[in-house]
Amino acid sequence: MSNQTSYVTQQKKTVGDLAVDGLLTGMAASLAMGVALLLLQFLDGVGPAELLGRFDPANDGSAAGGGLMFLAVAGLYGVVYAVVYRLLPSSSMIWKRFSWLIGAIYGLGLWLAAQYIFLPGFNSALEAIPSSHFAVAHLVYGVTLGYLWGRSLSS
Repeated sequence: MSNQTSYVTQQKKTVGDLAVDGLLTGMAASLAMGVALLLLQFLDGVGPAELLGRFDPANDGSAAGGGLMFLAVAGLYGVVYAVVYRLLPSSSMIWKRFSWLIGAIYGLGLWLAAQYIFLPGFNSALEAIPSSHFAVAHLVYGVTLGYLWGRSLSS
C-alpha cells in the first residue's frame, strides 16, 4: 500500500485573473440584485420588461439592452471591488471572515453614488425606481458580492 500525497501549489493571482474573477463575481451578484429588484418592483405593479427597460442607456425602454447594460455595469463594479479588496492588508483573516460586510458597505456606497451623483444629472429612467427599492437591491448586490468573493478566497 502506497502512501502518496499530492501537493497543489498556490500561485498568486495576476491582475488579469483578479479582473476576471471580479467580473464574474460581479455578474453573479447582479443576478441576486436583479431578483430582489424584480420582486420589489413587482409589488408596485412594475413588470420585468419595464424594469429592465429602465436600465437601457438609450432610454428607449429596451429590456434586452437594459438587461445587458445592467450585467455589464455590475460586472465592472465587481472588478473594482476585486481591486479594492486586493489592496486591503492581507495579513488579517478578518477581511475573509467579514467579506459580506465589506460587500454590504460597498453596495450601499454604490447606491449613494448612483442616487446622489450619477442619476440626478442624467435624466435617467432609473429615477422612477423608488430609492428604498434601489437601496435594498444594492445592499443585496454588495452582500452577495462580498460573500462570493470571500468564498473564492477560501478555495
